[in-house]
Amino acid sequence: MGINKLVVLISISAIILLTGCNKNDDSAISNNDSFINITQISSEQIYDQKYANEAKQLLSQKDSIKKVLAVNSDDLLIIGIEIPHHERFNLAKINKELSKEMDEHFKDDELNVELATDKKIILELEKLENKLMNNNITREKLNKELKHISKLLKEQT
Repeated sequence: MGINKLVVLISISAIILLTGCNKNDDSAISNNDSFINITQISSEQIYDQKYANEAKQLLSQKDSIKKVLAVNSDDLLIIGIEIPHHERFNLAKINKELSKEMDEHFKDDELNVELATDKKIILELEKLENKLMNNNITREKLNKELKHISKLLKEQT
């Protein structure tokens, strides 16, 4: 009788342990695949971020994009995108197509549009977006940082 109780107790413990671990793994996988990370920047900031928000909205609808960041000044719009890892083989093609699409979309607004997929540029844009959202940046500093990011983009090409 003692052995039967021990076997039942071990079996129940194993089932509880395995089902508990399995539920956490499934929810983590499903949440990461369906979420596109975009942050809308308020238009009541130092600069109206209408163009940046419009670009984010357009690009967030694409299947090949995981995260979109964008910041604009009066004459410059810089967009940073992250794509899923399995799409990295088509990176040049995706970059070219999306750059062309964004140029076409904003051609009437007389904006210089630059699109980046480089992680360093994405991190710089993320910092800049945070500064804009917290109103921790002046117009001059925003222009200076956007020009710096643009220069980094041109160095990489």
